[in-house]
Amino acid sequence: MFSRSKYLFRAPTITLMLGILSFLLVIGIVSSPEQTFRASLEGLSMWWHIVFPSLLPFLVLSEILIAYGWAHGIGVLLEPLMRKVFGLPGVSGWVLTMGMTTGFPGGAHSTLQLVDQGDLTPREAERITWLSHFCNPMTIIIFIGIGLFDKPSTGYWLLGIHWISGFFAFLTYTSFRKLLRKKGTDPLLLERGIQGPRLSLIQRVWRAIDKAHVRDGRSFGKLLGESVSHAVQALLVIGGYIIIMAVIIHLVSYYIIPGVPAYYISGIFELHLGAKALSSASTLTPVIQWSLLSAMLGWSGLCAMIQSISPLMRIGIRRIPFAMIRLLHGAYAFGLTLLIWKPLHLFVLQAEPTFSYSPNYTNQMSPSSLIWSRIPLMLEWQGFVLIGLLLLSLGVVLVTARRSH
Repeated sequence: MFSRSKYLFRAPTITLMLGILSFLLVIGIVSSPEQTFRASLEGLSMWWHIVFPSLLPFLVLSEILIAYGWAHGIGVLLEPLMRKVFGLPGVSGWVLTMGMTTGFPGGAHSTLQLVDQGDLTPREAERITWLSHFCNPMTIIIFIGIGLFDKPSTGYWLLGIHWISGFFAFLTYTSFRKLLRKKGTDPLLLERGIQGPRLSLIQRVWRAIDKAHVRDGRSFGKLLGESVSHAVQALLVIGGYIIIMAVIIHLVSYYIIPGVPAYYISGIFELHLGAKALSSASTLTPVIQWSLLSAMLGWSGLCAMIQSISPLMRIGIRRIPFAMIRLLHGAYAFGLTLLIWKPLHLFVLQAEPTFSYSPNYTNQMSPSSLIWSRIPLMLEWQGFVLIGLLLLSLGVVLVTARRSH
């Protein structure tokens, strides 16, 4: 039960603590301006070379496809899969697709768009945010697999472990919540009236697309301009988060806990910086190095978690369950990597070059033509994932229809 007195007591305390931390942060920046500048420059380089080109086309494409109803049409196809496996409405399948292909916070922004259109309730938005929080595949394959470890095929292994452990973490947490509740159903997850019983599958898909497009009503020119504007604005906010986290990592490592390895501190706060620090940790055995890397991907870092949670705070998304699922995600990824380490090491790692972290990787990435040339590969990945989800959903539809007869 909500207690106003506790809230009034807690609000000034939190404000005082945040004010003190901000003051200490300013002192740390002033006392070491050169090191702080280098840390912020590293965060800026990471954002411009990796995050910005990876997410920009997907964020623009996401808003356009949602406005034209494609997300709702795909939702009709994914309805059986999302309902039976994850207990979510079919339209959330589009959010899952965006989360798996664009990475955080692409899934969160797609969720917010569907909430604003009235297609998801706040509770459904919260659950799909738990499920769709994945790392960008290009970050795992290109940045980590090729750039940091010089092992292209291992990026695909890490990506598969990342997805599987994320699904297990969501199902574990939601199943545990159902055991604690007296009733096993959520009253907010109700069937919608999109799928009429007398309509064929194609008719239901077209009906959902047309209804969503008519409700949006924007012309293509206006839609394109607003999509680009919203995507760039969101990416600027993400860049600010990364730069601030890079500075905080430096100050924590230098002043507060200088004896702790850098990859632990960086991994807690920011994924890209943590992976870069972990790749140069020569004191770790390969099995622990790769397992910690999988756990770091599952945890995703406070920076990525804030990016996904902040846009959805106004609809009441809770932070503690989200953080608990991220801990489960990291734990499952760590254990799964340990479990398959022998075949992974035998058939993949030994067949490729040994660990070779290149300190000139950032310099190699500096030409804009090299960075932006990866966009077709990113779009190809999104297409593969989307086709796979559609085929899986169609299989569930056929099995369900056969059982009903």
